[in-house]
Amino acid sequence: MRMPMLFAGAVALVAITAGVTWFVAQSRMESRAKANVALVLDMWDGVINRADRDAVMKYIAPDYRQHNPNVAQGRDGVLKLISVIRNPPPGMVPPGRKTFNRAIAQGDYVVIIWDQPQPDPAKPGETYVGQAFDMFHVQNGQVVEHWDDTRKALRPWTPDGH
Repeated sequence: MRMPMLFAGAVALVAITAGVTWFVAQSRMESRAKANVALVLDMWDGVINRADRDAVMKYIAPDYRQHNPNVAQGRDGVLKLISVIRNPPPGMVPPGRKTFNRAIAQGDYVVIIWDQPQPDPAKPGETYVGQAFDMFHVQNGQVVEHWDDTRKALRPWTPDGH
C-alpha cells in the first residue's frame, strides 16, 4: 500500500511542478509582450508623431529592416523619414495621423491596429475612418524590423521625392 501512495505523491509533485513552471513561463511571456507593446508605442510617439532624432537613435536598431517600399533601410532610412515628416516636399500629401486602436503581441512581435482617416473615393475631398496596421519585431530594447499595409507611393518618402 505504501508504494502506490509514494507513486501517487510523486506524480502529484511532478504535476504541480509542471503547472507552476507553465504559469511562471506564461507570466514572463505576458510581461515581455506588454513591455514590447509599451516600447513600440513610445517609439511611435517619438519617431512618427514627434519626428524626434533622439527617439530614432534610442528605439531603432542600426541595421533596422524596413518592409515599407517608401522608406529606406536601416536607421538612416528612418532619419530621412523624420526629415520628411518635419518638412514634406512640395506636392507630397502625408498619410493621415494614426490613432491607437489595439495591440496584439506575441514574444518579440507586436502588431498595432490603428484608426486612420482615409480618402473617401465616393466623396472627393472627404475622409472616413479606416484601419491600418503596423507590425514590429523587437530585440534588445529596439525595433529591428517593420511591416505595414502601405503600398508604393507615387513619390518616395524622401526629402527630394526621389
